[in-house]
Amino acid sequence: MTFWGELTDGTELLLGNPLEAELLYDSDAPADQLKAVFPTEKLWDDLAVVRVFHQGQVVFGGIVDEQNTRVDGEGFTVELVCRSWEAILLDNEACPAVMRSPSLGALWEKYFKSLGFSQLQGDSSPKSGELTVEKGTSCWTLLESFCRDYLGTAPWVDGSAVVHCEGLPQQKLTAGKVLSAEISRRPYKQLSAVWQQSYRGTYDTPFRNPAAKGVKRQRYVSMEESRDPRALLKKGEAESFLLTVECLGNSWPERGTLVTVDAQRLGKFADCTVQTARYTIDGRGERTRLVLEGRNAECG
Repeated sequence: MTFWGELTDGTELLLGNPLEAELLYDSDAPADQLKAVFPTEKLWDDLAVVRVFHQGQVVFGGIVDEQNTRVDGEGFTVELVCRSWEAILLDNEACPAVMRSPSLGALWEKYFKSLGFSQLQGDSSPKSGELTVEKGTSCWTLLESFCRDYLGTAPWVDGSAVVHCEGLPQQKLTAGKVLSAEISRRPYKQLSAVWQQSYRGTYDTPFRNPAAKGVKRQRYVSMEESRDPRALLKKGEAESFLLTVECLGNSWPERGTLVTVDAQRLGKFADCTVQTARYTIDGRGERTRLVLEGRNAECG
């Protein structure tokens, strides 16, 4: 991987090879994280942005949260702690407003464009009804809820600061050589049934999970909630079976990537959803640790 920085005045510079670096992804966290330590012969000017490239593609882009400079008998080191572009949306509060016939385009002009993103992709046509932006709502919460409620998608921001609202990309990746692997069966995550409230006010519409054998664990969803009973069952099922692998080299997944991995004697798992990923480079070389939801994978 190649590491580039951008100073607060917009000047770009090649940061060189880090002594160690760690790139972190969690499907439950909007922003990725980067921690890296670089050797240097002098003090660096203030950095605002860091971008990481792999094979010509931006795999990480985001803001510098911390720039820590240390000196000892061997010279200077600079530690950078960064978050991906989603952090800007998380850190900014949206101005309270009531928007009639809201649209993605209107949200872009009012809230997101001025934050420095390069462009927006997604359905920008006006939607029916009103959208109320409450005091204290972050720009990320606003964007995420609009995409979920009006577009049926989940937002994300790529390394080039493009805001995507058209849904996650469908990509596939075959992981590198597996150094270690572990299967974790977690039946406590499974749901046996979800009951949805009907127009009569009673919870009389069941959605059952035939795969939850020996499990009795139910949930109830009211008419006011936006939760989909089928999605709750699917989420619990996916999280009930995890495959953790540590792979040699760089097997960093983009958001939405489905991973296929040959876990040696545990079997081959195809098209697994990534729950978390950690890429590490240090004196021992490159490694990628993946936690995969393997319940829907085909074993061979």
